[in-house]
Amino acid sequence: MPRSEFDAAFRSWFLEHERTHVAFIALAERSAVGMAWLATIDRVPGPGVWTRLAGHLQSVYVRLEDRNQGIGAALVTEALKAAERRGFDYVIVHPSERSFPLYRRLGFCDTGAFLEHDVRASLPSQ
Repeated sequence: MPRSEFDAAFRSWFLEHERTHVAFIALAERSAVGMAWLATIDRVPGPGVWTRLAGHLQSVYVRLEDRNQGIGAALVTEALKAAERRGFDYVIVHPSERSFPLYRRLGFCDTGAFLEHDVRASLPSQ
């Protein structure tokens, strides 16, 4: 998709999702050098707790030339603070192999509580 089309489509997408997705932008000398997105997962209410919110940390990225300076950690930390302010129970992330150490340093851990099925790969046989 050409850049101009992407920009227009992304603006529309963001306006449609601004209640459920919070953007975090890292700036250096007035230029964006990194970003992170925190998506709200509005979970099904339960009899004991009606409001059950969680977060999905998405699209955390720092420009290659700006990596290893604490920018990614700062973005993730701000997203976690926002999750706490919003009353989320937890935040999940699907890290790249390279970013596992960052998330572990910031308190993310393997819980054994989540399973994932990549629907794009195949549907389960019955």
